[in-house]
Amino acid sequence: MTESSKKTLRSMLSKDSLRDMAGDKIYERGANYYGQNLVDLLFHEPYEAAAEVRGTHPYRVDFSVSDEGEIEADCTCPAMNSWGFCKHCVATGLLLIDTPAAKKGSEKPRKQETDLFAKAYPNLANWIHDGTIEIGRDGCSTSMIRIIDEGGVVFEGGTRHKSIDKMLEEAEEAAKEWLGEE
Repeated sequence: MTESSKKTLRSMLSKDSLRDMAGDKIYERGANYYGQNLVDLLFHEPYEAAAEVRGTHPYRVDFSVSDEGEIEADCTCPAMNSWGFCKHCVATGLLLIDTPAAKKGSEKPRKQETDLFAKAYPNLANWIHDGTIEIGRDGCSTSMIRIIDEGGVVFEGGTRHKSIDKMLEEAEEAAKEWLGEE
């Protein structure tokens, strides 16, 4: 599909399409972020756009129209890796609906790459920002890894693994389960 025959990103986005991609609950949370003006547009061209959404941390959201004419979205938040289309994408999409695109070729920031640790352990990476992860013996227990929040220890483990990767995988699963229950 040539660029001249592609629909623009803005023409493909609607509140209904965002709700379909996100689901009702995530859509409402994203609409709330947008309503609180937590989205800063970095650039918006006819076929691609990027924004920074101020959530728990600032997250980079990228939208584009694929060569097949489909909307593609990506966000640096852990939810995007775990569950798909997130509230930050909804908030950005709502801003794009209301904002005209600039001409092609405008200066735009380079896409922020997710670090390898965050790709491998998205829940632990998010936890590091909001809580504490201790690795190593603490003198009080035999655990090698502990996940801690303001209420205390959420997970202790790593005693049956000899490699740090296996301990981190175990802790990642525990964090994912705990976050899913919250």
